[in-house]
Amino acid sequence: MNKQPVLFCILLLLVAPSIQISTPGDPHYWAGVVEFSSDRVDGETAETSTANRLAQYLSIINSPEADATDVLAFPESTLNRVATASFVPHPKDAIAPCNILEYEPVVRDISCAARNRKKYVVINLTEKARCPEAGDVRPCSADGLYHFNTNVAFDREGVVVSRYRKFNLFGEAGINTTVYPEMASFETDFGVKFGHFICFDLMFNQPALELVRLGITDFIFPTMWFSELPFLTAAQIQQGWAFSNNVNLLAAGASFPGVGSTGTGIYSGRRGELTTVMNHEPQTKLYVAQVPKMTFPNAAINKIPQPKGTPAQMAKLYLKRDQIDKYATKDLPMTSNALLQESVCYESHCCNFTINYSVKPNLQNTNYYRYKLAAYDAGRTFDGFADGQITTCAIFACSSANYSDCSRRFAATEAYDEAVTFNTITIQAKFANNDETFVLPNNVDTSIVPFDVSETEYTVVPSVGDSTPHNIVTYKLTRAHSDLYTFAIWARKFEQYASAGANPAGLFSALVLIVSAAAMGGLAKNLWQC
Repeated sequence: MNKQPVLFCILLLLVAPSIQISTPGDPHYWAGVVEFSSDRVDGETAETSTANRLAQYLSIINSPEADATDVLAFPESTLNRVATASFVPHPKDAIAPCNILEYEPVVRDISCAARNRKKYVVINLTEKARCPEAGDVRPCSADGLYHFNTNVAFDREGVVVSRYRKFNLFGEAGINTTVYPEMASFETDFGVKFGHFICFDLMFNQPALELVRLGITDFIFPTMWFSELPFLTAAQIQQGWAFSNNVNLLAAGASFPGVGSTGTGIYSGRRGELTTVMNHEPQTKLYVAQVPKMTFPNAAINKIPQPKGTPAQMAKLYLKRDQIDKYATKDLPMTSNALLQESVCYESHCCNFTINYSVKPNLQNTNYYRYKLAAYDAGRTFDGFADGQITTCAIFACSSANYSDCSRRFAATEAYDEAVTFNTITIQAKFANNDETFVLPNNVDTSIVPFDVSETEYTVVPSVGDSTPHNIVTYKLTRAHSDLYTFAIWARKFEQYASAGANPAGLFSALVLIVSAAAMGGLAKNLWQC
């Protein structure tokens, strides 16, 4: 079996402390998030695959690089499968499953490791549970078991203190949901309460935004995200979600760039990313950072930028394309402009743009990105697994003059000029102000990472004279960029659409293939969608 070496990257801010437990009075805590990749070998049994991955998890938990951490988070769907699913104790029973044979090794051994290392550990796994459970009258599958995509949180003694079963599924055949979305959280001994949810949940009101409304300020987010241009690459949406909610977000991403999956980071609300990574090659790394508590708004913050892949390298990262073909758009004129003022409307939703930019001369014989100013306020489908309404005002790149090449990148072998330098951008528009509308700043560069928040300004002020509450949202780029791919105000509207589809009896759901069989390289059969 070809095992990818486990590489560790510890991101220590200033000087790493001696191993100690953070306290409620400390202005920071120490968190580790894991970007994880492990090849599955043809013919390998589920038991062998799970055992190998578990060994890698335990190696990370037990590594010296993890010494400084209070809490460790692992990504979605990188540990076990339905064939190696485990029972998970209910948190109310306060059970430490370490050495209890009722539970599979994925639960037992990580409970023991959390106890031995005195750390909070959050994993994602395939859980099995006996069917039916109280209050669920839906039919059971023939084997009498549910199977859930589940987060499990262990405390420093290895006790299961929280469990969350993913509600918004994304084509996960044979996986059940709860009747209603669970609001999962757990308290820590260092004065922070964590909420947690999984991958596609980020796109919905419940449970993610409902947890924010409950006053939770710190979140753990296991994910196997499948990135999409122009608005939904992983680090791009992670930073925007954390910024708009002004919360700490610990995102742990599965790493399979060939099928579009990567994206790990630690974000501190309006202060932006502490660290963020998007990979063009599969990697397994532990990232550790000192996270300022939201109850200490003046706590020192130190950011550790990660090396970015070049646009040519990042072309190896498969990216889906959003359904942007019905957007209302106008071309950005390819002439230098000290002050372009333009308005684009999609029906009654109007976006106002003020842009200062320059254009390189003599572009006749070269490739370069052109740009569209765009507005949209209508529905879309998320690969057929859920529908949702999007409202946006955006600038995004196109790799040719054909609209079908908007939100498509140049290939790794295609050299191109950075033809347009955006000196400043201001986008302003009106958005509904209610719990059914979630608005966030949204940007990404040609290396598929977001700009630092210090390079932007985002303001929200109440609109006056509307029949229903609205806000005027203004988003500015304040530092010049020639590597811009997307700059937008982006919003989800929830009221017209239900949550993602569920599989109440664990029945098979046909997957919508997001990449060709060749691009999947045999990996698809074992990967969940987000």
